[in-house]
Amino acid sequence: MNTNVSNLIQQNNKEIEEIKMSMTKSNAMPLSGNADNKVYVKSEFDDYVRKGMTDFLKKSLNSMDGENGGYLIPQEAAVQIDDKIKYLSPMRNIARNICISTNAIEIIVDSKMPDAGWSGDENEELLETDTPEISKIQIPVHEIYAKPKVSQKLLDDSQINAEEWLTSKIAEKIAVLENQAFVNGNGKDKPHGFLQCESSDEEGRPFGTLQHFYSGAKGKFADNESAVNVLIDMACSISPKYVKNAKWIMSRSALAEIRKLKNKDGVSLWNPAMSEATPSTLLGYPVIIDDAMPALVDGEESISVAFGDFYAGYQIVDRQGLKILRDPYTSKPFVEFYITKRTGREVVDFEAIKLLKFTEKSE
Repeated sequence: MNTNVSNLIQQNNKEIEEIKMSMTKSNAMPLSGNADNKVYVKSEFDDYVRKGMTDFLKKSLNSMDGENGGYLIPQEAAVQIDDKIKYLSPMRNIARNICISTNAIEIIVDSKMPDAGWSGDENEELLETDTPEISKIQIPVHEIYAKPKVSQKLLDDSQINAEEWLTSKIAEKIAVLENQAFVNGNGKDKPHGFLQCESSDEEGRPFGTLQHFYSGAKGKFADNESAVNVLIDMACSISPKYVKNAKWIMSRSALAEIRKLKNKDGVSLWNPAMSEATPSTLLGYPVIIDDAMPALVDGEESISVAFGDFYAGYQIVDRQGLKILRDPYTSKPFVEFYITKRTGREVVDFEAIKLLKFTEKSE
């Protein structure tokens, strides 16, 4: 038999065996499907990460976006990525999260609650109450991407869990970037951070404006007594309906200053965590450390501490589906992965969140 023909037959037999093995794995390791009810297998996505697209794998991945240069990541892998992002993102852990299938969502909020009253004698005319006022807030989603890369040699190493490596890298890169936007984004091609909202020290401020307090000095507290007073004022400024889920969120440098504060009896306002289940508290409320919050720098104005019920006041929106493109050509000898997702956020209750400005009170 001709040598070339023999080699071709051997190669064909090898490919057939590989397909049989993949089909066997598919029957043994079913995963949840997507909206099209397709069944995915973890090993198939792992094979795509290692080797790229083949005709067999193309049938397993959702190719609805293939013509645009990408494929939807299988649901189980997408869930793993989302879980890791949430673990790494402080704002996702305290805010409300929803998933949509469009590029924006409109939320109806009460800018003025309806009034009520007690009815007296049945013959007595009921007094007219104030009418409610509602506002509409639109939250668009913005595209965020990650481009981790790795050598093909490393991907060929069977001892390395390629899928686990990829999902971890995606989560790490996206979590940091989106969390920065959730806190301090300027709204240009990214979410508008809550620290960029209009704010006022007046209680009777217009809808769409957060309330802020003053530390008394730029980049620091004026003194221990005023620091204790302003933190107590912030904690007591929220409505009772927000108290149950209220939390502090602050930068590490702000935490360093707050941990030094003591009341008139010499007792620290700060209570360290006793276990993972019981977080550190300030004035009885849990404290979240977020490196996206501005650092305290002596002499520079900043908003380094916020307080309130972020679950009630802050809405994060995610567009369904994460897309992936495997690119073995652009960065040779590395294989580059281009992953995109869409996310957005907005403050939806401006009474639920309070800010602390580290500066003197303006006249």
